[in-house]
Amino acid sequence: MNGSKGQTIVECLQEYNLKKNIKEQLKIINPLLGKKETDIKVHLANAVANGVITKSEMDFLEIKMALGRMCLELEQVLDNIYVTLLFYDKERNLVFHGAGPSIPVEFFDFFKIINEQGILDEDCASCGRAIFTQEVVHSDIGTSELWAKFKEGILEYGFRSCTSIPFFTDTGRLAGTFAHYSATPNHHITSDEVEMIQEKISMFSFEIQTISDRIQEYTQVGNAELTII
Repeated sequence: MNGSKGQTIVECLQEYNLKKNIKEQLKIINPLLGKKETDIKVHLANAVANGVITKSEMDFLEIKMALGRMCLELEQVLDNIYVTLLFYDKERNLVFHGAGPSIPVEFFDFFKIINEQGILDEDCASCGRAIFTQEVVHSDIGTSELWAKFKEGILEYGFRSCTSIPFFTDTGRLAGTFAHYSATPNHHITSDEVEMIQEKISMFSFEIQTISDRIQEYTQVGNAELTII
């Protein structure tokens, strides 16, 4: 799963999430995820051939695609829910975007701001609370104190409530959270739906374990310049 220059997954995530051309490719790819996979492969191959993206950038986008399809599969069985996936870097207390194919890519600049300001804690939106408590967190974006600093921007996208579900590696290490957004206030994921989502997550345990392990390996080298969204 490494890029052509030997980049780790985390190096790709921290470098390419900030690139305009990656965001532009995601705008094209995300609507195609539920359709023919060959269409995306042809598009990416042409993008590489025309110098729009590099081979390592294509490898990164394929990681995004796998995560994005998992989100779409969950959205098919949840009622009016938009699913996003975040990974967590415990050593540096950072979160970064894994996938969210049904939401405009600009929405995820929200997490870049959180990282730059160093404000991720248990009072930082639903995902911050889920990360620090390692429990499922339901919140109403318009009224919850968890969203006090961010709700204006989130409400502009039409989201009114959020359920964040932490997920873990096979070894029990916190890997990140699934954030489930709804346009309806106080639209919370039920306990049965939480159980179903957790079962779905377990089907992608290899991908989750691999990425989480790479995060741990990368932070151990002490790269002070690491910036992840």
